[in-house]
Amino acid sequence: MVMNYAVKLIAFVLLFGFSSCRQGTGGTNVNLNATEVKQLLASEQDIIVLDVRTPYEFQDGHLEGAVNIDYTSPDFEQEIAKLDTAATYLLYCKSGNRSSRATAVMQSHNFSNIYNATVGFDALQAAGVQPK
Repeated sequence: MVMNYAVKLIAFVLLFGFSSCRQGTGGTNVNLNATEVKQLLASEQDIIVLDVRTPYEFQDGHLEGAVNIDYTSPDFEQEIAKLDTAATYLLYCKSGNRSSRATAVMQSHNFSNIYNATVGFDALQAAGVQPK
């Protein structure tokens, strides 16, 4: 089963490349810059914002309404398993690195609508995305 998944993943990457993927009815996985994140959050969409930084980083400041699930925590996969896989999520971190990896983990758990901020919290704040 793992080998079958790996073969499918390799085929997907070869077919669509490493860039962001915009899918139709099957779901969404989109990498966004700061301006696009601001536009997404200003839209009327029902979006759950996930801050995948550490609790200490989160406490220092976070986007309004964000939920903190630490990507580096050993419980990360158990925590995301509690979430609704059909909901729409925006993930961010300090630089875009952890959120990209968290996005991949969520995809492997059948989350279908994920937006990933490719820039970090400071860049989002500088672009005018409202922190709390």
